[in-house]
Amino acid sequence: MAHTAKTEKILNLFGGTEAAPAAMNPAIKPPEKEAVPAVFLKSENGTQFVNIAFLLLNEQLGGIMERFNCCTCDKCVAAVTEESLKQLPTTIVRVKRKADAKTVDKAAADERSEAIRIITKAVMFVKSNPRH
Repeated sequence: MAHTAKTEKILNLFGGTEAAPAAMNPAIKPPEKEAVPAVFLKSENGTQFVNIAFLLLNEQLGGIMERFNCCTCDKCVAAVTEESLKQLPTTIVRVKRKADAKTVDKAAADERSEAIRIITKAVMFVKSNPRH
């Protein structure tokens, strides 16, 4: 079975460094590490937990903000992120090895359209009510 572009993005999560995750959207400037939920967390036994909501937000936010000509300053990105995370359902997927990336890809595919709707709604709200 061939890898899709989405599967490659998921696999890049495992290859990125802590300082610069490989799958980070360049349009997003994340705040301090403690202020943002992690896309994935590692436990002591090697199991990783992937936060699908934050993964989808990271994947979609920059493109949606550009599409609707929304300001991409730090305040607006933070406001859209906050509004989106309030409404996005939290789904955590347990992954033990890179081969389990299909599980993450399927969970993300199942929630992608709803996430796009929620993020778009948050972008339109922030565009109408900028905090600066």
